[in-house]
Amino acid sequence: MPVVRTHSEDHARTAAVAVLAAGFAIGTATHTLQLVTRGWVVFDTAPTWMNAYWTSLTFLDPLASMLLFISRRAGLTLGLLIMASNVTINSYALYGLELPVAVWALQSQALFGGFLLGVIGFLWRRWPDV
Repeated sequence: MPVVRTHSEDHARTAAVAVLAAGFAIGTATHTLQLVTRGWVVFDTAPTWMNAYWTSLTFLDPLASMLLFISRRAGLTLGLLIMASNVTINSYALYGLELPVAVWALQSQALFGGFLLGVIGFLWRRWPDV
Protein backbone atom coordinates (compact mmCIF):
# COMPACT_ATOMS: atom_id res chain seq x y z
CA MET A 1 0.00 0.00 0.00
CA PRO A 2 1.50 3.39 -0.94
CA VAL A 3 2.37 5.88 1.76
CA VAL A 4 -0.12 8.74 1.84
CA ARG A 5 1.53 12.01 2.78
CA THR A 6 -0.43 14.70 4.54
CA HIS A 7 0.28 18.40 4.52
CA SER A 8 1.12 18.17 8.22
CA GLU A 9 3.78 15.54 7.50
CA ASP A 10 5.17 17.64 4.67
CA HIS A 11 5.42 20.64 6.98
CA ALA A 12 7.03 18.56 9.73
CA ARG A 13 9.55 17.16 7.26
CA THR A 14 10.35 20.63 5.94
CA ALA A 15 10.75 22.01 9.47
CA ALA A 16 13.02 19.13 10.52
CA VAL A 17 15.26 19.56 7.47
CA ALA A 18 15.38 23.33 8.08
CA VAL A 19 16.47 22.81 11.71
CA LEU A 20 19.16 20.35 10.62
CA ALA A 21 20.42 22.63 7.85
CA ALA A 22 20.48 25.58 10.25
CA GLY A 23 22.41 23.54 12.83
CA PHE A 24 25.06 22.59 10.30
CA ALA A 25 25.19 26.23 9.13
CA ILE A 26 25.91 27.28 12.73
CA GLY A 27 28.66 24.66 12.86
CA THR A 28 30.06 26.02 9.60
CA ALA A 29 30.12 29.56 10.99
CA THR A 30 31.72 28.41 14.25
CA HIS A 31 34.50 26.44 12.56
CA THR A 32 35.09 29.14 9.96
CA LEU A 33 35.46 31.71 12.75
CA GLN A 34 37.92 29.41 14.55
CA LEU A 35 39.87 28.95 11.33
CA VAL A 36 40.06 32.71 10.75
CA THR A 37 40.91 33.65 14.36
CA ARG A 38 43.02 30.69 15.49
CA GLY A 39 44.27 29.18 12.26
CA TRP A 40 44.46 25.47 11.56
CA VAL A 41 45.36 24.69 15.18
CA VAL A 42 42.39 25.23 17.48
CA PHE A 43 44.22 24.15 20.65
CA ASP A 44 48.04 23.96 20.81
CA THR A 45 47.85 21.20 23.41
CA ALA A 46 45.41 19.04 21.45
CA PRO A 47 46.68 16.15 19.32
CA THR A 48 47.24 16.93 15.64
CA TRP A 49 44.46 14.55 14.56
CA MET A 50 41.99 16.41 16.77
CA ASN A 51 42.90 19.81 15.31
CA ALA A 52 42.67 18.32 11.81
CA TYR A 53 39.21 16.98 12.64
CA TRP A 54 37.96 20.35 13.89
CA THR A 55 39.34 22.08 10.81
CA SER A 56 37.71 19.49 8.54
CA LEU A 57 34.31 20.44 9.99
CA THR A 58 34.70 23.80 8.24
CA PHE A 59 34.10 21.86 5.02
CA LEU A 60 32.03 18.88 6.23
CA ASP A 61 29.30 20.89 7.99
CA PRO A 62 28.25 22.86 4.87
CA LEU A 63 28.46 19.66 2.82
CA ALA A 64 26.02 17.94 5.19
CA SER A 65 23.69 20.93 5.04
CA MET A 66 23.76 21.02 1.25
CA LEU A 67 23.27 17.27 0.91
CA LEU A 68 20.06 17.44 2.95
CA PHE A 69 18.52 19.21 -0.04
CA ILE A 70 20.24 17.27 -2.83
CA SER A 71 20.38 13.72 -1.50
CA ARG A 72 18.56 13.56 1.81
CA ARG A 73 19.86 10.14 2.84
CA ALA A 74 23.46 11.14 2.10
CA GLY A 75 22.97 14.34 4.12
CA LEU A 76 21.45 12.45 7.03
CA THR A 77 24.23 9.86 6.97
CA LEU A 78 27.01 12.46 6.87
CA GLY A 79 25.21 14.51 9.52
CA LEU A 80 24.94 11.51 11.82
CA LEU A 81 28.64 10.71 11.37
CA ILE A 82 29.58 14.33 12.06
CA MET A 83 27.47 14.63 15.20
CA ALA A 84 28.48 11.26 16.66
CA SER A 85 32.16 12.00 16.13
CA ASN A 86 31.85 15.64 17.19
CA VAL A 87 30.21 14.88 20.53
CA THR A 88 32.62 11.99 21.17
CA ILE A 89 35.77 13.95 20.29
CA ASN A 90 34.69 17.11 22.11
CA SER A 91 33.75 15.07 25.19
CA TYR A 92 37.21 13.48 25.16
CA ALA A 93 38.81 16.91 24.67
CA LEU A 94 36.89 18.37 27.63
CA TYR A 95 36.85 15.49 30.09
CA GLY A 96 39.82 13.37 28.99
CA LEU A 97 42.37 16.01 27.94
CA GLU A 98 40.85 18.83 30.01
CA LEU A 99 41.01 21.27 27.10
CA PRO A 100 39.01 24.50 27.50
CA VAL A 101 36.07 23.30 25.40
CA ALA A 102 32.91 25.22 26.31
CA VAL A 103 30.53 22.95 28.21
CA TRP A 104 27.50 24.78 26.78
CA ALA A 105 28.79 24.13 23.25
CA LEU A 106 29.16 20.41 23.95
CA GLN A 107 25.67 20.31 25.46
CA SER A 108 24.27 22.10 22.39
CA GLN A 109 25.99 19.60 20.11
CA ALA A 110 24.59 16.68 22.10
CA LEU A 111 21.09 18.20 21.95
CA PHE A 112 21.38 18.77 18.20
CA GLY A 113 22.70 15.21 17.74
CA GLY A 114 19.73 13.92 19.73
CA PHE A 115 17.35 15.87 17.51
CA LEU A 116 19.02 14.35 14.44
CA LEU A 117 18.66 10.86 15.92
CA GLY A 118 15.03 11.61 16.69
CA VAL A 119 14.07 12.66 13.16
CA ILE A 120 16.36 10.51 11.03
CA GLY A 121 13.93 7.59 10.84
CA PHE A 122 11.02 9.87 9.93
CA LEU A 123 13.00 11.59 7.19
CA TRP A 124 14.73 8.45 5.91
CA ARG A 125 11.78 6.08 5.83
CA ARG A 126 9.08 8.25 4.38
CA TRP A 127 10.99 10.56 2.11
CA PRO A 128 14.04 9.07 0.47
CA ASP A 129 16.32 11.12 -1.76
CA VAL A 130 14.83 14.32 -3.10
